[in-house]
Amino acid sequence: MLTSTQIRERLREAASAALSGDRAGLDRSWSWFSTATARELLRIYYYARGFQYGAPTMGPPELWTPQVLEQPHPIVAVLASMHRDGFVREPAVRALISSSGNAADRALTMRINDHVAVIRTTALAEVRRRTTPVQAARIVPLLHRIDNRSRGTDVLPQYLQSLVTLHGEANVWALLRASADHDVRRAAFHHSHETGLLTLADVTKLHPREPDQLVRQLLNRIVLDEGSPELISRLLLNGRAADSRVLALVRLTASDLNPTDVERLLVDRSTLVRLWARRRWEELGHNPSTTYAEIAHSDAPATTRARAYVGLTELKAPVARPEILTLIASNEPALRKVGLTLLKPQATPEDVPTLFTLTAAPNTRIARLAGEVLIQNPRLWTIPDRSPLKSSTDPALRRRAWWIHRNLGGWEAVIADLELHQDPDPTLSSLGSQPKAPMYFLPTNTQQERLADLLRTSHLKRRETLAVALAANLREFLT
Repeated sequence: MLTSTQIRERLREAASAALSGDRAGLDRSWSWFSTATARELLRIYYYARGFQYGAPTMGPPELWTPQVLEQPHPIVAVLASMHRDGFVREPAVRALISSSGNAADRALTMRINDHVAVIRTTALAEVRRRTTPVQAARIVPLLHRIDNRSRGTDVLPQYLQSLVTLHGEANVWALLRASADHDVRRAAFHHSHETGLLTLADVTKLHPREPDQLVRQLLNRIVLDEGSPELISRLLLNGRAADSRVLALVRLTASDLNPTDVERLLVDRSTLVRLWARRRWEELGHNPSTTYAEIAHSDAPATTRARAYVGLTELKAPVARPEILTLIASNEPALRKVGLTLLKPQATPEDVPTLFTLTAAPNTRIARLAGEVLIQNPRLWTIPDRSPLKSSTDPALRRRAWWIHRNLGGWEAVIADLELHQDPDPTLSSLGSQPKAPMYFLPTNTQQERLADLLRTSHLKRRETLAVALAANLREFLT
């Protein structure tokens, strides 16, 4: 979505093209307006009516002469219909009445909300005549938004009733359910459900490929209320969305479920799905811990085995340290990640070299997990242990070294920021430019010495240096 500055700039370019007869500029504006959504069009109109540096965004009204409006390019009348001056908008609306197409239909619809009565009445009369399915698909999204405003609030129900009279209720709401506008689609689905136009057979066809989460929630509810256990299992339990799978597990009893489906969902990517799958698995007479262990040691894909280990941790079932180290040494990233997660409460000093090696791994997720193990176990390592990472020629690795050091907290966080401030990479050095000293406790003697060395060569402002020195009781910087 464009920013307000970008919209104003494009509007000025469009107005300039219209006033100068620049065909290429008008074509660019036509492309912009043709692809804008209903929401974007209302934002465009809002900024078109404004002032910028004391002048109207669309230029002075006296420049929009009849000769300008008579240009054959259809976008000219559309642009003029958004001018803040009503004497420009009124002839533009009359010109739009003789035009057809996407831009004209939508420009006229926007004028239904006009504060000038004659413009509003003229546009409304013309919009009510534009009732073909193609025109309705363009007009209804704007009416749907105008319906919440002070003027034109009664137009949408009347227009929909006209469409129903001409094309039939089922056809109209089927058209709106296929709208490209998300809000119109959602409203159409809800209306269709409330009025009985959306049957279970329709839902069965639509559900598997429905991309909109809110619409899918409505379809889920219909399936749960009206569908058989077999249909719920087929559509929801095997659905692509986690919320559908959870609803199916909650609604269906153990006797309704296929054990194969439940076992598959034990290692689902969703935590909530796994939780309910374990409950149903127990009701079926199985032990989830045993099943997870079997999957973890099977020849299943690495991601499946990794989720089995996650399931064991969710059940608080212990995983032996040798097995965790085997996972970390695996060539499969999924297994290595879960191994690092399991290692956090079981790490020992022997793991430190491996962990620092992994913090330099190309896979950023593995590197972060290794860093989290180090951060969670600060007593296992010392500041010099990170030296190879800090002295790396790769800025990304030096940033990881700073992140690990900084997460020690206290005065070490200040030292880490001051060290990073002197990094040769300007982007990296800016991250540590304003260190914040901790309150209520002093640094150790070693930390004081390191802070003093860093402050002497720091590029911090005087007041920032004094703030750190005062908190650290470094008297040489206070005189």
